[in-house]
Amino acid sequence: MRAPPAPEGPFAAAPAGLFLRAARTKDAAALLAFKTVVLSETEFLLQGPEDVSDQVSEERGLIESFQSHERCLLLLAWEGAAVVGMATVVAGSLARSRHVGHTGMAVRRSHWRRGVASALLHATVRWATEIVGLHKLSLQVHAANQPARRLYERHGFEYEGTLRGEAKLEGVYVDLLAMGRFLT
Repeated sequence: MRAPPAPEGPFAAAPAGLFLRAARTKDAAALLAFKTVVLSETEFLLQGPEDVSDQVSEERGLIESFQSHERCLLLLAWEGAAVVGMATVVAGSLARSRHVGHTGMAVRRSHWRRGVASALLHATVRWATEIVGLHKLSLQVHAANQPARRLYERHGFEYEGTLRGEAKLEGVYVDLLAMGRFLT
């Protein structure tokens, strides 16, 4: 089953020159280039440089996987020909959890505090609410990532709990915070 349409275009909340759209298979090389850079810029992502293959075919497969699930979204933020941010939503398929989507995002360091993350959040919330009809979005954020926590709070996400030792950075277990936003 194909995914429903994702938000596309330069949204009103997006900074000038930013274009958001769902990933297409032809974007695999650009997505790989983005991940190669962004995963080396911060330790606050759950995925690290060691987790990414240098194969465009693997990114193409990831995009196809998102495209084939109607309750999943891989949204890219473009500036010109470069991906500068991405967000995902993966919604439950089981009857008891179909109402919840799990979201995450990454933005190039060069684009931090320039409205890219806010534009991605706005678009994913809109997609989850209007297209898929989700009741709630959930996410996890590193406890030490204060700027991200404030961003999520500004967008209506609330702290729901601490996941102790949920991630491992350079051999040290670190806490993640669970946050959620009710959409309806």
